[in-house]
Amino acid sequence: MRWDHNRRIVPLVGMVAAAALLVAAFIQGLLSFGQVRGVVAEEFNAQQLVLARNLSMLIRQDLSFLERELLVLSQLPCTGNAAPAWASRMRNAMTSIGDGKVIDVRCIDASGTTARIVAASGEERIEQSDFVSAAPFEWAMHPGRRGEVLVVPSRQPVGLAQHELTLIMATGQYSPPVGPEGPKPPAPAGVIMFAVDAPALARRFTAEARSGTTGYAWVIDDEGIFLAHPMADFIGKNAFTARHERDPHLGFEGINVIMRDHMLRGEEGVGEYESGWHRQEVGPVQKLIGYSPIRLGPTRSALRWSVAVVAPTSEVQGMVRALFLRQLFVQSAIALAILAGSVSLLRRERYWSQLQKQKERQINLNSRLAALGTLAAGVAHEVNNPIAIILGFTDLLREQTPKDSPSSEPLEIIERQATACKRIVENLGRFARGPAGGGETTDLNVELQRVLAIVGNTLLTEKIQCALDLEESVPLVRGDPQGIQQVLLNLITNARAAMKSGGTLTLRTRREGGSVRMEISDTGHGIPSPVLERIFDPFFTTKAAGEGTGLGLFISHGIIQEAGGTMAVESRAETDVGRAESGTTVRVSLPVAPSSEGADSGQAGPAGK
Repeated sequence: MRWDHNRRIVPLVGMVAAAALLVAAFIQGLLSFGQVRGVVAEEFNAQQLVLARNLSMLIRQDLSFLERELLVLSQLPCTGNAAPAWASRMRNAMTSIGDGKVIDVRCIDASGTTARIVAASGEERIEQSDFVSAAPFEWAMHPGRRGEVLVVPSRQPVGLAQHELTLIMATGQYSPPVGPEGPKPPAPAGVIMFAVDAPALARRFTAEARSGTTGYAWVIDDEGIFLAHPMADFIGKNAFTARHERDPHLGFEGINVIMRDHMLRGEEGVGEYESGWHRQEVGPVQKLIGYSPIRLGPTRSALRWSVAVVAPTSEVQGMVRALFLRQLFVQSAIALAILAGSVSLLRRERYWSQLQKQKERQINLNSRLAALGTLAAGVAHEVNNPIAIILGFTDLLREQTPKDSPSSEPLEIIERQATACKRIVENLGRFARGPAGGGETTDLNVELQRVLAIVGNTLLTEKIQCALDLEESVPLVRGDPQGIQQVLLNLITNARAAMKSGGTLTLRTRREGGSVRMEISDTGHGIPSPVLERIFDPFFTTKAAGEGTGLGLFISHGIIQEAGGTMAVESRAETDVGRAESGTTVRVSLPVAPSSEGADSGQAGPAGK
């Protein structure tokens, strides 16, 4: 009893533990949401910083390519007879550079008064001006700077800018060291310059940069002017004032501090600030930012830009929410699995408890049936003696009575009914005896008729007509006669129960190859499909309490299988086809006994000759 109590309490404890685990997991998830958000935000910003560094490196590599190209071009003479060849070489160079980064290339002579210019479109022109006072010209003409390139913004007074966001790249132009007059000193013969479109250079890599789902990149120069930004109207404007002009109600203190104290000083780092929009979204938006400097020269004090990668914190919140929901789902799945297991254990415990009780009832019933069988055998033996005496005296009286006597017919009736009683008692005794053992054979036709002799009167009283369709001379089959009788009695009893208002019971036997098929059909209410799937399960019954144990078909199926046969049921439920077409057919197939097969072969041999 104590073990049974513990067995019942364990699933309950499991259910309580599963519910507690689910609640605890939910509370823990809520408590850790903020902490997880901070950790994920830091990791997300670190990834943004890595992206900003990569963009900075790509822009710097693009600028280095222009510097190398400019140094190569500086070795070509551009004045005098060499001017046409130089212009052709410049056009080829502009084609190879591409991407619209370079606005034009120009060669200024040593006097600083004449510039030969080749535009990106291939147009060539000569420009006369005073270039001597321009800082790039003065810097590049210094003999000690050969092989170096100066990069300056056009906002310095160089007089060469195509628009206010142009970079000027300048280096000295050197003629060949040996000429017709002999070796020449390494002095610049002029200055060669690139006018570079700064926004085109900045947005070449940043335009398609993405952080998360909606994050983007932007670039400012050393004075805080936007060179690249998804909002085209920001380009060329001061970043400190452009935002305020778009949303004057927001102070933008956070991003202004980041730009002024870090980005414009050439520092890299991460941060968080509040903005008034993000792409098409308008309203206060909290953003994460990672930024890195872009050095336009080889020295630390050289001109520098800064690239920033930003994304709304909702990106992180979405990731954390997804992570939280995933974790909650896993924890819930575990808890629900424990809960389902506990419920399953409870149901299984309940099922086995009911099964145990049914087994106990069946054992008691079997014991009582065994006792009843013993009693029936004794009663059959005791009743058989008086019947034998009655038949004996009846036979004696019939011998002494003439056939034309009025007493002759009553004596025949007495003899016929006493013989019927004797047959019933003999069948009852046969049922009371147990099976004799394996290797037995059975005549299905004979056993059917014996069972009908027992239940025939009952069928008549219940208005059930019995139709026999037995094939003559069917061979013997494998099986214990008493077991087959039990199967037949169970099947006929079930058919009777299905025909409460009367009907027709059809019994049929046929030889089919190496087996004999027996069919028992009724015109009852039929069996619904869901029930039909379980009719061979032990203790399954649709009868009311006290009318059935649920073991009849289960035991019958086992007896047939033990004999090497099969049992199948086909039914048409009244609820599906109507009362006129409803009914059930049970087909039992048993293998022909070896002795019968040998006998059939022996008979067929001579016939074949």
